[in-house]
Amino acid sequence: MAMTTRFIRFCGIDIAKDKHVLCVLDRDGTQIIRPASFKNNVDGYQHLLTRLKETGKTGSMLTGMEATGHYWYSLHDFLQRNGYTVAVLNPIQTARQAKQMVRKCKTDKYDAYHIAQILRSGNYKPAAIPGEQGMACRQLTRLRYAMMNQQMRIKQLIWSRMHPVWPEYESLFTNPFGSTGRTLLRHTPTPQDVLDIDVKELADMIRVSSHGKFGPIKAQQIHHAAQQSVGMQRGVEAIGMGIGCLLDQFEALDPIRQQLEEKIAALAQTLPQYLFTLPGASDLNIASLYGEIDPIGTFKEPSQLVAFAGLDATVFQTGQYDNPRRHISKRGSPFLRRTLWLMAYRAVYQEGDLREYWLKKKAQNKHHLVAVTAVARKLCHIIWRIMTDQRDYLPDRQNLNS
Repeated sequence: MAMTTRFIRFCGIDIAKDKHVLCVLDRDGTQIIRPASFKNNVDGYQHLLTRLKETGKTGSMLTGMEATGHYWYSLHDFLQRNGYTVAVLNPIQTARQAKQMVRKCKTDKYDAYHIAQILRSGNYKPAAIPGEQGMACRQLTRLRYAMMNQQMRIKQLIWSRMHPVWPEYESLFTNPFGSTGRTLLRHTPTPQDVLDIDVKELADMIRVSSHGKFGPIKAQQIHHAAQQSVGMQRGVEAIGMGIGCLLDQFEALDPIRQQLEEKIAALAQTLPQYLFTLPGASDLNIASLYGEIDPIGTFKEPSQLVAFAGLDATVFQTGQYDNPRRHISKRGSPFLRRTLWLMAYRAVYQEGDLREYWLKKKAQNKHHLVAVTAVARKLCHIIWRIMTDQRDYLPDRQNLNS
């Protein structure tokens, strides 16, 4: 529960793309400013500022809004620069409290009023808002994550076109989208295209693209797969053109992603160096971690960080039935959860106490992924401690049984 005793005015703001809605209550719940909209531009912001100043001193006002997409960032920054205390609320939290109301109501004006009521009651937990470095880390690592997802979607689109005409292609390479696989797809995207060129020409093409790894034997294998293919033969020319366009898009993202990763690596070097003593640390993982949980003081205890990552276990019990299976809630930051899982996955293959903890879980007949998730949850506690104490990570083998 947040402390609200020093505030006498509570401003709830419902966030939207073009217009926001504000509502101001006093300590008794009386509406000082009835729900009213203002535009998401400089004139609207100045109108908001004028209305808020009419209610009293800046320091006596607590403002709050939901973390709705990315639309709240600019308003949050504007209010803070003008001296207002701003609480950002998790939409899951406000929605859960709204369900407790007797009457069902969902409008922008009511939402602003409801947020103001939550602020007045103090029954909320503000979301973590990163500082300058944290915001830079968050923006860059989330952008890289989005680009990786975009490349993955392009791969799926290529497969959806490739498989009907050449289902055997996938088995030809360990990495079908490696340099050699992409070269083959670009020049010979269908079995008929393979059969239209000489086997020696095919061998020379894959030998150059693989830097000598593949040659005549692989060319014969590809040629045989094309001869024996059971793929359809309708619309293959259009399919080949489509695959070429998708490959252009896929490859265009590679240099951009590499440049972005270089910037992330440079930014990571400006972060506290004790973070790199964490198991599974890398420039990318540490930058993402810092961007998602800065400032660490938002989390009063490690269990809150576990819950924020969505790694806390769900419990289902009714009457005499208690489901013995426990799944993680996934009710938290997917970016943080992914980063923690990747760090845990690296850590279990490195010598150290987390690997021993993983082996202990495996000895209990836990599935590999379940054991790694348990390591990620334990890693949350470690991260919270060393970031709170601002010190290097010192493995404690006595805690392996916890």
